[in-house]
Amino acid sequence: MAARPKGFSPAMDLHPLHFLLVAMWFGVVGAEVVLELLPLRRPELRGAADVLHYHIDLFVELPLLLGVVATGLLLLQGRALDVRLVVKLAGAALALGANFACVALVIARHRGRPELAGRRTKLVYLTALSGFPGGLLALYLGFGYAS
Repeated sequence: MAARPKGFSPAMDLHPLHFLLVAMWFGVVGAEVVLELLPLRRPELRGAADVLHYHIDLFVELPLLLGVVATGLLLLQGRALDVRLVVKLAGAALALGANFACVALVIARHRGRPELAGRRTKLVYLTALSGFPGGLLALYLGFGYAS
């Protein structure tokens, strides 16, 4: 086995993977926004949008979220917390929390009583909107740590 270079840390190699997972997550969220807004123009697509969003959340978004959390935690190992990092982590926590709540609402909407679907859809909009500022802040500040 080759000797590791001085100052090498396995976490150093996780920055590209973490960024890739975050970028994929943002792309999925963008597609879900389109999916959720389309029925406002074409109400007959509401049922299909709900089913598609449910399956995207279970099989694409949740694994990406878990990957983002796992790589983020690994990147934190051994790091000193400075103010910038704490603000980045707060933004990330807001985005992740809102997204996990949104996933729970989408699952509840899909599996729940049809008469509650409209109310849950409004909550999906609200939670999605609440996570965007934190996600953008964490993304912006995260670029400084990756370089």
